[in-house]
Amino acid sequence: MRKVLSLVLLGFGGYYLFQKRYRVLNLLLGNALSRQLFVSALMNIPGVKSRMMNLVFPKNPSPAS
Repeated sequence: MRKVLSLVLLGFGGYYLFQKRYRVLNLLLGNALSRQLFVSALMNIPGVKSRMMNLVFPKNPSPAS
């Protein structure tokens, strides 16, 4: 019975966090230190940094209009 109650509460908590995900992200990333830690951790993932750099600084820039 205790295990079932834990699963139900976990399910409700997950549903609530999903519904309020943008508020939670704003709360977590609203602080400059936590935002800096999040970005630095994200940039340590091998494929993310190279993709981000290719988006920001393309190797073959399109000509200006």
